[in-house]
Amino acid sequence: MQTIPRLARCITLFIAAVMVGFGFSSAVAQSKRSAAYEGQKAAPFQTKNAKGIIKFPDDYQGKLLLLDFWASWCGPCRQELPNLVATYEKQHTNGFEILGISLDRAEDKMALIKVIQQNKMTWPQIFEGKYFDAELAVRYGVKSIPCPILIDGDTRVILAEGTNAIGKRLSRAVEKWVTTKNAK
Repeated sequence: MQTIPRLARCITLFIAAVMVGFGFSSAVAQSKRSAAYEGQKAAPFQTKNAKGIIKFPDDYQGKLLLLDFWASWCGPCRQELPNLVATYEKQHTNGFEILGISLDRAEDKMALIKVIQQNKMTWPQIFEGKYFDAELAVRYGVKSIPCPILIDGDTRVILAEGTNAIGKRLSRAVEKWVTTKNAK
């Protein structure tokens, strides 16, 4: 008669393991910074900034584009700025472009301008003052920042995103793209 309690324990352990598995996969899904993922085709868009209309992919043919969703109040975003500036300065002439998409609120516009100037962020910036309701943030399903998305401008394929497009990983991904492009 010990087989029934043993069977009950096995079933209980199996159900617990399944429930933990679902909880883990749910937590992993929630930790994603956006709905974008590597290998996916990036959504085309048209937007504008102070200098005019920006079209993707049209304006980025032959380029590597980093969509950088960030905000002036975001500590981790600000920590990443020296790496972004250094990578941009090193690789811009090789076709690396950045499009900053600020998720600052309307009342933070002056702080945003100050951060851009202080950090010598010479690439285009999009600012709507709508926080996470900014058009491109909604289109790309941005849930948290910093949220970088690295895209091949020719194929529209997302090459890296999230933590795979920050710090040394960003620098390596850009180097790899430049090396591949130059080998063609």
